[in-house]
Amino acid sequence: MPSPLRVCIVAFNAYPAVNPAAGGQVGGTETRAWLFARELAKRPELRVSLAVRTTDAIENSVVEAVQIVSQRDRFYRLREAVGGFASRSPGFPWIRIHRWSPSLLWQVPLLASARLFEERPTDPRQPMSFFESLDADLFCCFGNQATAATAIASAHSTGRRAVLFLGSDDDLNPGYQADSPVRNPYGDTGATCHYSLTQADAVFVQTPEQQALLRERFGRDGVVIPNPIDLVQWDSRKNLPIDEEFTAGLSQFVLWIGRAESIHKRPQVLLEIARLCPEVPFLMILNPRDPAVDAATRRQAPPNVRIVSQVPFPSMPALFQRALAYVNSSSLEGFPNAILQAAASRVPIVSLEVGQVFLSESQSGVFTAGDIERSAAVLKSWASDQSLRIPPGENGRSYVEQHHAVGPVTNRFAEELLRVTANVR
Repeated sequence: MPSPLRVCIVAFNAYPAVNPAAGGQVGGTETRAWLFARELAKRPELRVSLAVRTTDAIENSVVEAVQIVSQRDRFYRLREAVGGFASRSPGFPWIRIHRWSPSLLWQVPLLASARLFEERPTDPRQPMSFFESLDADLFCCFGNQATAATAIASAHSTGRRAVLFLGSDDDLNPGYQADSPVRNPYGDTGATCHYSLTQADAVFVQTPEQQALLRERFGRDGVVIPNPIDLVQWDSRKNLPIDEEFTAGLSQFVLWIGRAESIHKRPQVLLEIARLCPEVPFLMILNPRDPAVDAATRRQAPPNVRIVSQVPFPSMPALFQRALAYVNSSSLEGFPNAILQAAASRVPIVSLEVGQVFLSESQSGVFTAGDIERSAAVLKSWASDQSLRIPPGENGRSYVEQHHAVGPVTNRFAEELLRVTANVR
């Protein structure tokens, strides 16, 4: 019997998904990476590890049969906060500012001093000893950013394979070229992102739309792997108690989830919608990514909008259980995990700019093509008449069961990973 394929899932920000008690934000990419890791680990032909970054040593190195390997970084949280505003540079002071924030006045000197104690490549397209030393035959990198580029370079420097799994349509920005000065929302250069897209041994995409963009813009064929959801686990948590700190006693609300950043997630658009339906309560789960946008959103929010920074991931099914609708105001996404969670929870969806194909195929909500007034009108009608919410809710659940259940999706993913390494093992 052949030895198991050793797969390392690379998702440096995913540890809070593994251990919610560790604190930190959990986005769709991190949720997907951890779900795939633990599902792949159930297969006898695979041995799975998950590479994360943490500030402290981890207590449990094996969770649900997944080996957790951590790169310790005392400045991890600080680096995460600064990422969208500044990036590393090869010379003193080793940091280049791209967008200004007052918090950089104290954050930049700390990160500059941290550079003196680091052993990290200045160019993310160079190998790193951390990845070179990992016990793996194949690296699977989630999200097109500097960590993926470094993992791919490290795999190839040691004669191993590495694949890239996209997490957003912005991972396919046409400005990502070999000499590009464009930067992604985390401060990584277009050249770095171009490297990952062109040097990965295979590229996995979330949707047929991403597959078409990958071929058109970068001349590569991608493999579509839909976002998975563990419906058994999700349903088992839907009746858990919720800390009233999150909901302030609200029995129902329109739910919005995203980062405090004004270009892609656009919390300011949600505030415009909320002002048009003052009788409808809204709950925003607002990750304080950009302190200035976070502060402005809280300051400008109308009385019917409650804002909280974070809800533990195990509480999300119960939170969706109270939602009368989910609204997405993003201008750009990959496949929004929250849309999948809403559909799984039988919560109807309003989306202004993203998820048109999903909403059309699933009939789980309304795509409003950027129309704020129509979005508000739909939400008001759903809030006033529960019977209008039932058909899209049931449609969404049925579609997710057919197309996004974790078992079949993981089987497809595992087959493709084995195919990538079939000629080198």
